[in-house]
Amino acid sequence: MAEQERKVILLSSEGCGSGDSDLGFEILANVLDALIRREDRPSAIVCWNTAVKLLAEGSPLVPRFRELEGKGVKIVAGKLCLADLGLLDKIVVGKVVTMDEILDLALHHNFISL
Repeated sequence: MAEQERKVILLSSEGCGSGDSDLGFEILANVLDALIRREDRPSAIVCWNTAVKLLAEGSPLVPRFRELEGKGVKIVAGKLCLADLGLLDKIVVGKVVTMDEILDLALHHNFISL
């Protein structure tokens, strides 16, 4: 797939959609499982706002993110969000990035917000 066609998934909360939070979390877990099984994965997954909690110690989704990272998907978390939530030293998967790095992804890839 050509680089300009590559996708980046943007996560801004701890689940998908705006309905029931438990269901949204389960949907997100299923999305990650499906991405693990697929060959056509996104270039990256960006977590910001409260979605950064998904990459912190104690999150049940950490193993899924680790597996995606092992399959070449860049996992990133917004530094501002981590700092605001007191999680800068709690991230156990992915890379802490600045807004400039997030914008680099946004300006050179197609973003999909879940």
